[in-house]
Amino acid sequence: MSGDHEANVIITWDEHGDKGRVARVMMHNPARLNVLDTSMATQLAQSMKDVVQEEKLRAVVVTGAGDRAFIGGADIHEFSQLNPDSARTFITNIHLACQAIRDCPVPVIARIHGYCLGAGMEVAAACDMRIATIDSLFGMPEVQVGVPSVIEAALLPRIIGWGKTNELLLTGQTITAHEAKDFGFVERLVSTHALDMHLQEWIDDIVIAAPNAVRSQKKLIRTWEDVPLDQAIEAGIDVFSEAFETDEVQRFTAPFLNKKKKKS
Repeated sequence: MSGDHEANVIITWDEHGDKGRVARVMMHNPARLNVLDTSMATQLAQSMKDVVQEEKLRAVVVTGAGDRAFIGGADIHEFSQLNPDSARTFITNIHLACQAIRDCPVPVIARIHGYCLGAGMEVAAACDMRIATIDSLFGMPEVQVGVPSVIEAALLPRIIGWGKTNELLLTGQTITAHEAKDFGFVERLVSTHALDMHLQEWIDDIVIAAPNAVRSQKKLIRTWEDVPLDQAIEAGIDVFSEAFETDEVQRFTAPFLNKKKKKS
């Protein structure tokens, strides 16, 4: 693994031999709970654009440095000084970071330990899957500091439903990791010492799967979000057909067929 520890966002790599590489993108400002200011948001967007250039990329893990926070929110010191024009630029930069995560062609996993608030919850929502420790805390506290929750907060109704979204955004309350799991925001909730073990289980499953199929599946899921049901089903027919344009199906079905032959 390698990385520039002086940057606010650090990229490191896990090698999986001929199965590819997994990028870890870490917000690195633990003294300030890894809050997103303009610089951090810009670096996060660029880091995501950089890692997707890796042809052997199989997955990305987004996480925060230290043992206190994933991302503690947007930088309140910076946004308290904004005017209408600079506010638009500030929030757009955070949106672009979230969009870069959503645009990633491979699975993106949020590795959450500690505070996951405001912009941090939006970054996590932009990821495909979320794993968190039992002592993590979640919330969208923007209304408590004078602004509404915006940009990728719009993803929350799809993940946790309208009622729970209303509860979080209109009250600004902080919820426990167990509540976030019950809401459906967190897919897997684990103890702190088991976080990386359970995270690795997901990564292992992804890297042994067919790489083109995983990318096609993520692209199809994104399509399902944007089109009516009948179009979503038709899109799946196209994607299934396209899977046979390479030899990947033959290569990945061969071991199963060989096992069946040996048993018969």
